[in-house]
Amino acid sequence: MINPIDNAGQVAAENDVIALWQDSRIIAAREHVERLWRNAWADAIVPDAVPEIGTMVDEYVTNWLFKAAASDSQHPRFVRNFMPAHHWHGHDVPGARTGGDNPDNTYRLAGISHGTRYRVIGRPIGREPANTSFTLVGDYGTSVTIQTIESSNLQRADDGSFVITIDNQPANGRPNHITTAPHAKFLYVRDSMEDWANETPYELDIERLGSALSGPLSRDEMAERAAFRARDDVPLYFWFQSTFINMTPNTWRILPANRGTGGLVTQVVGRGWFDIAEDEAAIIDFEPGGAAYAAIQMGTWLFQSIEADRLTSSLTQSQCVPNDDGRIRAVIARQDPEVANWLDVDGHSPVMAMLRWQGMSAAAGLGRPEPAFSASVVKLDDLRRVLPADTCWFTPAERARQRSEREAAFARRYALNAAS
Repeated sequence: MINPIDNAGQVAAENDVIALWQDSRIIAAREHVERLWRNAWADAIVPDAVPEIGTMVDEYVTNWLFKAAASDSQHPRFVRNFMPAHHWHGHDVPGARTGGDNPDNTYRLAGISHGTRYRVIGRPIGREPANTSFTLVGDYGTSVTIQTIESSNLQRADDGSFVITIDNQPANGRPNHITTAPHAKFLYVRDSMEDWANETPYELDIERLGSALSGPLSRDEMAERAAFRARDDVPLYFWFQSTFINMTPNTWRILPANRGTGGLVTQVVGRGWFDIAEDEAAIIDFEPGGAAYAAIQMGTWLFQSIEADRLTSSLTQSQCVPNDDGRIRAVIARQDPEVANWLDVDGHSPVMAMLRWQGMSAAAGLGRPEPAFSASVVKLDDLRRVLPADTCWFTPAERARQRSEREAAFARRYALNAAS
């Protein structure tokens, strides 16, 4: 296997982030950010979340360090972000999960500025991700969408490779073109993988066309950007979190289409908020709707993914065992309910559930039902009675194998390429 993330630019960015954590401005910003979060939560924070606050704040700040390391628009490089803590290339990479991160994604950012021209060259490495989006965003919080192109809409060469051009001019017939705006900040790439064991992110290279307007960004400048943005975006991310924790417990909904309002505007999103006891379970019943990518991810009260590399705290439609009617039933529980499609929350409660459907253009016109889901909270002892008769159940040995295979599949993201 070739790991497209194992490249000199990524390793250099990680070294920048590790070094930035020693900067007094970042240490001070981290303390300020924690105060801002605690003041925002006030008395609302649940006891389950209190022991995790320090880790959450560390990862929140690390996320902005990675964004700062990726923000050099005159010397752009793709930088992976939103990953759990891991060790590779001889160093410990701090975790950067925040904002309802999706463990099915490889997230990458590259700095973009209005008035500069860029070329992105992409190549598939084996089986392609189920869905990949290339989004030009207008803020560090990656919530202001300027334009998005999805992998299914790219014009390709015979070998599957593609070129995306980015500048301040309209496409005027150019395929795979993105037009910038004055507030452009990053090209934000999400490789959404259904099958972790076989799908691989695209190999991506970005180059600035024409002369650089400035020298490479220094670590001093990165520290200034990260310290400012980490503080400045607390209100935005508090708002994101509030859209879950202000829901009535054990409720769920499909969100209205968010086209033009930020985020990944081409996806359909379902949201659930569950507070279940040790002897309870929440059944998520969803229709894949012909989406190229459909999945459920669980998050803590602090809006972070739950150790998805070792637990089934997220499940794609490919990782689930569907019922004969084509629908998928997954069970949220604090202990193993013996259902194959267990959404393991690692003992957390309350928890947030996010359902995502992407690549819907493939289903257009095929008469497929619209993406939809429902939920119900039942006693664990009632699961065998209320779930369909064809539900798949796991023994402890089968659960252990599922976890082992999942961990091995996730580990592909840390694979080191052979030295040339």
